[in-house]
Amino acid sequence: MGKVVNFHLPADDVERAATFYRDVFGWEFSAFAGSSVPYLVHTNVEGGAGIPAAITARQDVVKAPTPTIEVENIDDALIQVAMKGGQQGRVQDIAGLGRFGYAIDSEGNVIALLQRVLTPGG
Repeated sequence: MGKVVNFHLPADDVERAATFYRDVFGWEFSAFAGSSVPYLVHTNVEGGAGIPAAITARQDVVKAPTPTIEVENIDDALIQVAMKGGQQGRVQDIAGLGRFGYAIDSEGNVIALLQRVLTPGG
């Protein structure tokens, strides 16, 4: 079963947004290595967002806060998205993390899907 594992906050100025959330809510962010766009992550759920948050450069796809839902198989999940009235998006491999892609739900909301890479013994 899918669960929300983080959410994205799109920003025109990623550093400015990180400063805002740090100054207002005490959240600390760090750069995600290897990202092709500015992408800062906050993972300290005890002292901040409740679930991990990320600030990413505003893109054509990500225009509003966007939940990331972890799935066992992203290809199967995207088939279900399409069969239930949503729209599929492109999937990309992210080294050390897994397969990631965006979709649009039946109401026009953008959601992100993540299939984590399997680790030995996991």
